[in-house]
Amino acid sequence: MSAIKSNVVVEDHVVPIDKEAERKLLRKIDRNILPWICVAYLLNYIDRSNLGNAKTLNSDIKGASLSATVDLSGIKYSVVVAAFFVPYVIMEFPSNFLLKYFSPSKHMARIMAGWGIVTACQAAVTSYGGLVACRIFLGIAEAGFYPGAIYYLTFFYKPEERAQRMAIFAGSVAVAGAFSGLLATAISFLNGKGGLFGWQWLFILEAIPALLMAVCIYFWMPDYPETAKFLTEEERALAVSRLSRHAPSASEKTVDWPQLRQTVFNVDFWLFSLAYFFMTNSLNATGFFLPTLVSSLGFKGWRGQAMTVPPNVFACIVIVANSIWSDKRRERITHALGGLVLIGLGYILLAATSQVAPRMVGVFLIACTNAAVIPFLAFRLSTVSGSTATAIASGGTIAFANLGGITAPFIFAGHDSPRYIIGNYTVFGMQIAAGLVILLLWYRLGSSALYTVDQKQAQAADEESQASEHMHGAVAALPASKESSEEREESTAEKAEKAADK
Repeated sequence: MSAIKSNVVVEDHVVPIDKEAERKLLRKIDRNILPWICVAYLLNYIDRSNLGNAKTLNSDIKGASLSATVDLSGIKYSVVVAAFFVPYVIMEFPSNFLLKYFSPSKHMARIMAGWGIVTACQAAVTSYGGLVACRIFLGIAEAGFYPGAIYYLTFFYKPEERAQRMAIFAGSVAVAGAFSGLLATAISFLNGKGGLFGWQWLFILEAIPALLMAVCIYFWMPDYPETAKFLTEEERALAVSRLSRHAPSASEKTVDWPQLRQTVFNVDFWLFSLAYFFMTNSLNATGFFLPTLVSSLGFKGWRGQAMTVPPNVFACIVIVANSIWSDKRRERITHALGGLVLIGLGYILLAATSQVAPRMVGVFLIACTNAAVIPFLAFRLSTVSGSTATAIASGGTIAFANLGGITAPFIFAGHDSPRYIIGNYTVFGMQIAAGLVILLLWYRLGSSALYTVDQKQAQAADEESQASEHMHGAVAALPASKESSEEREESTAEKAEKAADK
């Protein structure tokens, strides 16, 4: 049986692609790219959100929790959470340009080493001010990892292949949520060992893997398909040629300023940022307040930590399944909207009832926020072309959206605990707002997973082809029309002659 082939355009030349060879290549890329960013993001999320675990760890033992050591009553915990996001947002915006200038492996290794050091330093805090300072430095250190990882995937994958890979990558958040709950449960039994509280052990032990991973990424993570050592020369050529000419490339190291201005001053940039901002309020609510929400259901101490595991496992399954379906259908918007429906229902259940069972269902549903985010982000990256536009579309959009990390802690204010009725209704309203903005983007841009510019060019080519066919048809009809006209003239002349004879 002959190999199935398709065509791609590389610099206006049609190049045949062997689909079976491409499938084998894709599996090889998956095996050598995804593990790096998945493990790194798992560690990133654990170290960013372990404050929520530390706050409630050993809360059943008097004086042993972080809240007892460092007063986090009232609005203070919200301020600590928000302190992380102020520098995080500022530093994220230019971060992808640093990735362009250096390389993914060097850039991400630097980020991981920085956050590992600061995470460990949190174990030494003895005052509220010290904790706030540590969270500010952690925000500086971690800034750029998430948009950088999203940008990194565009070097290896087509737009219609990205959602399920982004889901596997983002599913690390759900795994991290489950794993951090289990890890925190285990670490809680170290309370008092070596003269340290359980929360101090938590920060120290969760910092070490990030430092080790930073070394591994620096030396061994592949940077680009053109330089990937795990590929043969033929596979590297295929890996590059199969991508659209609009995809980012290793050769584009400098910033294309006209492209940057065109991207930032486009109204779609701000619509995407606004919709994502509304969704990140839910992401941060689950990231920093999930242990607190579970604790409010009556699960205290190590049981409360353990009960954060099932919602995150459920979320991981939903996120990956929805994104695979989105890639298979090559469609984004309806999958993002479907995710928002689940999330909105979760917040309604949390706000409207005091019964444990429906509120626990609500916790399961809001943990699925990334089921809406991943198709949405994959769609965002398909609406731009070129390295600079892709860098700013990922880094800039995510930076503005992470302002939700500043607002979310105050939406879930201490005076509204333990049910956070106002906070839950507020985030529910934000998900409705996100859905409305996404509907507007659907109207403006469609919902295909393919590059928007490729779709426009294909549509223009089809219209040109149809016009050409119409013109050829008209030209072909001309002789027949001329002949018919001559026949009519001859017939008229004959009639005139007969009339003259009479």
